[in-house]
Amino acid sequence: MHVLTPVAGSDLVARELAELARTTLDDHWAVAAIPIERRTLLLERADAAALRPGEGLGEPIADGLALLGTAYELAALGQLEAALQAAPSAGRDLAQAVLTLGAARAFKCAAALRPPTEEGESAVKWALKLGALALVSRQTEAYVQWWVVRRHVADTVHHTARRVEQEPWESYARGTLWMAWLGLVGAPIAVATDHAAAELSMLTATRNRLAAFRERRAEHELPADGPLLNTAALRARMMEFAIRHLADATELLTVAVLRRTLPDVSGEFKLHMSAARSAMAGDHGHDMLLAWLQAAGVTLAGGVTAQLELPGF
Repeated sequence: MHVLTPVAGSDLVARELAELARTTLDDHWAVAAIPIERRTLLLERADAAALRPGEGLGEPIADGLALLGTAYELAALGQLEAALQAAPSAGRDLAQAVLTLGAARAFKCAAALRPPTEEGESAVKWALKLGALALVSRQTEAYVQWWVVRRHVADTVHHTARRVEQEPWESYARGTLWMAWLGLVGAPIAVATDHAAAELSMLTATRNRLAAFRERRAEHELPADGPLLNTAALRARMMEFAIRHLADATELLTVAVLRRTLPDVSGEFKLHMSAARSAMAGDHGHDMLLAWLQAAGVTLAGGVTAQLELPGF
């Protein structure tokens, strides 16, 4: 009788988990609504174009790829709460596997598309979400390669970074935090050359951005706590709340990465990100971006520094 060795048994469990994750992802309503033949064709096109030099795919394939990528995001993020549970369990392992696989497929779809470089913040957020997807799905090297083949994205991001200092508070705050997160997810955006290690250079640039952000925030006048007069006042107050918690989460994670104390911050980080997401619940685009940043941050905060692995994998 054949007896499984511990290694063979572990491999079998991993294969079974991967198969169950694929089934769970593909059975999600958003993914299942797209015929399997169409999904296969779109993923093949994405595979061929994701890291090919050029501007990326446009019409007529772009709409289909964008729809499929969004479907995989919805299916994956449906597992986010379970995946971030602290206590180990079979349910958490499956949720993490689905989250990782969904992020990998969504990354493939988005990387093949033509980024929106006509508007600075849109390009930055596009690159940022792609970086978060790459980090969660362990494809940071592919993400760096994407920057190489989509040179116009790097130009737009650098131009936006230079311009953000002159923006009004809200635009400045969002732009600065997006740029800080680009450094955290591994985007090759640092321009400093006074450090030999590229990672240290990126983290140093991120820390410097956050230091300047704290100084300007100290001078910023917060919205009044009086009665709300209109929708614009409510939006401003909720945006301020989201920015405050996103900034706290970003600073917490940056300091932890620099000090190599990653496992110690995951709980507090999740609280800040959850608060920021609650304020953005009415804005689907921002909510999805923050959800992927939360997953990416926990990937950093909960994993081995050099390997960037989620617990349970």
